Amino acid sequence: MAEQFSVKDFIRERETARQELQFKGFKAPFIIQEVTNEENEHLQAQATVVRVSRGQKTRDLNQQKYTESLLVAAVVQPDLNSTDLQKAYGTPGDPAGTLKRMLSMGELTELSQAVTVLCGLDQSQDDEVEGVKN
Repeated sequence: MAEQFSVKDFIRERETARQELQFKGFKAPFIIQEVTNEENEHLQAQATVVRVSRGQKTRDLNQQKYTESLLVAAVVQPDLNSTDLQKAYGTPGDPAGTLKRMLSMGELTELSQAVTVLCGLDQSQDDEVEGVKN
């Protein structure tokens, strides 16, 4: 006979995961935080282009726009939406552009990898299948 669970058994308090990254030349660390499922869906929708051809709708995810938006959403320090910071880097109204100007290619890759791990996006489907098997 299957064990019966109540709704309370499936309610949990969850803290948003955070991580500090220190990049050479900056006095303060960058702080990133986990992006929620709801935020992620919103970012994906913003980066999706709907095309209609011969009555058929297709949705194409602009991967670069999505990745940039994900990084901007995950970085909580520095405030990439700060007009002063954007002005200092010559990227008014462009938080993703600010981030790209602030960091080298290697640092941007390190940041991207850290966000991927923090959000739990680093597991492949093969890893998940193996986890279920065990």
